[in-house]
Amino acid sequence: THADAMAAVRRMPADLIVAEGLAASGAVASLRTAIDGRVTPILLLAPGQDVETRIAFLEAGADEVIASTFSEEELEERVRALLIHFGKVQPESASGMTNAAIVTFFSGKGGVGTTTLAVNTALLLAGGGDRAVTGSSSNGSLPPARVLLIDLVLQFGQVATHLNLTPRYDVAGLALDEAALADPELARSYLSTHHSGLSVLAAPSRPEADFQVGVEHVQRIIEVVQPSFDFIVVDLGSRLDPRTLWLLEQADAHVIVLFPELAALRATSMLIAFLNETATLRAKTYYVVNHILPKEPLKMRDVENLLRSKLAAEIPFVDIEMIRAVNEGAPLALSRPASPAIVAMRRIAQAVIGVEQSKPAPAPTARRRLFGRHAPS
Repeated sequence: THADAMAAVRRMPADLIVAEGLAASGAVASLRTAIDGRVTPILLLAPGQDVETRIAFLEAGADEVIASTFSEEELEERVRALLIHFGKVQPESASGMTNAAIVTFFSGKGGVGTTTLAVNTALLLAGGGDRAVTGSSSNGSLPPARVLLIDLVLQFGQVATHLNLTPRYDVAGLALDEAALADPELARSYLSTHHSGLSVLAAPSRPEADFQVGVEHVQRIIEVVQPSFDFIVVDLGSRLDPRTLWLLEQADAHVIVLFPELAALRATSMLIAFLNETATLRAKTYYVVNHILPKEPLKMRDVENLLRSKLAAEIPFVDIEMIRAVNEGAPLALSRPASPAIVAMRRIAQAVIGVEQSKPAPAPTARRRLFGRHAPS
């Protein structure tokens, strides 16, 4: 009811009020009374063809009026313009901050080397190995980027093991620290720094911490750290849950890792079908075959036919090198940058950089928070 709406406005201070279904007479005045002097913009929705009502709303003091037949893009732009005008948010150019591109590594089946690929690709993006990743653009080599690697395999994640790190803090600790989730400087104190310059947010040391981290925590973690980096690489492992789905929807690039055998391909096909039905993915998906055995039963053309997609990269079998790299905590991108496996992984980094260079300008963070499908309240 009208009375309930006015009571809610009085109880909960807001950055913006959007209202629909109000009579022009007295509607804006009652809203102004409810916010009691606070600087709060008011956007009203009016019937699409009712020009007189729209004029009446504006004359009564509404800050913006749009037709109720609005498109989502129009509403987003009008809201953002009001928030900027009233000093509620800064325009991206004024803030001087950009949001990191999110790159997720995921697999429909465990044990196919997802963590290995995530770690080495993050190092390559950060300038590991030859200290630059050669892109396919005419610019040639690209300078090392600011990269954060997040281990979201919350029960038994091994990113820290691959990098020979002993983190003091982890994802679960940051998720439970309200102050750090609102303060980028405090949030950075939860990160570990590898000697290569790569920043790492490690998985918890105790598997039960998995149950303490919800999708809303992951949203807030990404939000607070995103402006500080150029890339956020996330190891998602092979577990589908609300956190995974949210990150897949937010990502700028997806790397799906698979092994060329029937069970892994069936799992990948089921994953693709599920995501097509339930998620809204805005990024390109890159399929990568990791040869974890010297001989596989399926040829690459068979894999591509089953996936109905070209492979972005094919990681050759280098079993001894991989095992030694993990045991010594010395990833191949640093210890063996000329390894055939790293040569292949560099193609993944090149693809990610290509996405970052050619994709349209990302929607401002404020917009995604306001209208994102899983946006926090």
